[in-house]
Amino acid sequence: MKKTLLILIILLSFELYSQEIIKFSNAEFEFCLTKKCGETDCEITKIEVLKNGILTQTIKPSENYFSKTFPNDQLFAIEDMNFDGKTDFRLMEFLPAGPNVPFLFWIYNPTNELFEKNTEYGEITSPEFDYKKKQINSTWRNGCCEHGRDVYELKNGIPKLTERFVIGHNSEDKEYNKHWKVENGELKLIKKKVE
Repeated sequence: MKKTLLILIILLSFELYSQEIIKFSNAEFEFCLTKKCGETDCEITKIEVLKNGILTQTIKPSENYFSKTFPNDQLFAIEDMNFDGKTDFRLMEFLPAGPNVPFLFWIYNPTNELFEKNTEYGEITSPEFDYKKKQINSTWRNGCCEHGRDVYELKNGIPKLTERFVIGHNSEDKEYNKHWKVENGELKLIKKKVE
C-alpha cells in the first residue's frame, strides 16, 4: 500500500511539474527551449542555440510565464529585428489580459557571433517588422475605447518612436483620430479629427 501511494505521488508530481524541449529553427540556427510547467503556468527556463548542430550558446531568460494551454508556436519568433540581414529572436515575456503582448528580445552580434539581450526593444508590444521601410510597427490597445499603432525606426541600433496613430471614442461616443509625430525629440500632436 505504501509503495503504491509513493508511486502515485511521484507520478502526480511529475505530471504537475513537467518539462519539455520545444524546437524552432531557420536555415542558420536551431533553438531548443526548455519549457517547465507547474499546475497552471509555464516558463521558458533555458534557450540553447545550435549552429550546424553544434551548441554555440546557452541563454537563461529572465522571468517569463504563460498559461499551460498557450500554443508553443506563438511563444517564440525568429526574424531579423534590426534590419541587418541577420537572424534575431524574441520570446513572449508574459500573456497579458489585453492584446499588448510584451516580448524579451535578443539581437545577433556578428562580431562575437552571439545573441545579446536587448532591453531597448522591450517597450515594443506585438511588433511587426516592415523591411521595406525599415520600421517597426507596434499595435496596442488602451482599455475599451482607444487603440493605436506606434512606429519605430532604428537610430544607432536603438528603436526610437517616430510616429503614433490613435483611434478612439470620447465620452460623447464620437470617434477621434490623432496623429502624433516626433519633432525635435518630442512627441507632438500634428493632426486631430473628431467625427
